[in-house]
Amino acid sequence: MLMEYLPSEDIDMEQAMEMLSESGRQIERMDAFVETMRKLSSLENRRLTPENISARQLEKDIQGELSILEKEYGKQCMLQVSESKEEFYGDKEIILEVTENLLSNALRHGKRQIIIMVKAGYAKLSICVMYDGDGFREDAEKITEAFYGQSVKDSLKHAGLGMYISRLYCEKHGGKLVLGNDEQGGAVVTAMFRRIA
Repeated sequence: MLMEYLPSEDIDMEQAMEMLSESGRQIERMDAFVETMRKLSSLENRRLTPENISARQLEKDIQGELSILEKEYGKQCMLQVSESKEEFYGDKEIILEVTENLLSNALRHGKRQIIIMVKAGYAKLSICVMYDGDGFREDAEKITEAFYGQSVKDSLKHAGLGMYISRLYCEKHGGKLVLGNDEQGGAVVTAMFRRIA
C-alpha cells in the first residue's frame, strides 16, 4: 500500500505511519504464530530429561521466574513451598515451562491475590496456582484444548496454547492438569507430575 500511495502522494505522513504501525503489529502476530506452530510440532517428539530436583532448588527457580513476571504484570504473588528432604526425579525444564504457563495465566486473569503452593516428594510433585477473579466458566477439557481463547481481545495477544501444552507435559510426565474453582469463585489450577523411573 505504501509503495502504491506514497509516490503519488495520495496519503500524508500520518496515514503512512499508521500503516507502518499496523504492519508491524501484524508481523509480530505472524512471528508469534510461527513460533507457536514450531513449538507444537516439537511437543510430541520432546523427550524427558530427568534429574534430581529438591524443593529448595525449585523454590529458587520459581522465585526467579516470578520476579520477571511480577514486573511485567504489576502484580504480587505469594509462593509457598512445603519443606521436604526427599528429592523428586523429573524433567525440570518441562516442570518450569508448565509453571510459567500457569503463572502467566494467573497474572493475566487474577485481580489481587495469586498464591503458588509447591509440594515435592519422592514419588510426586504438585504445583498449585490459585488466583482471585472470575474462575473457570467452562469445563477443563475445553479450556485445555489447543487454541482456546476466552475473548477476541485475548486471542490477539495469546495463541491459546498455554493450558494445552501444560496438560500435555503433565501427562507426558505421568501426571495430569486439574482445573477448578475455589469457594469464592477464583480459579485453582494444579499441575501434577510423577517421578520418572
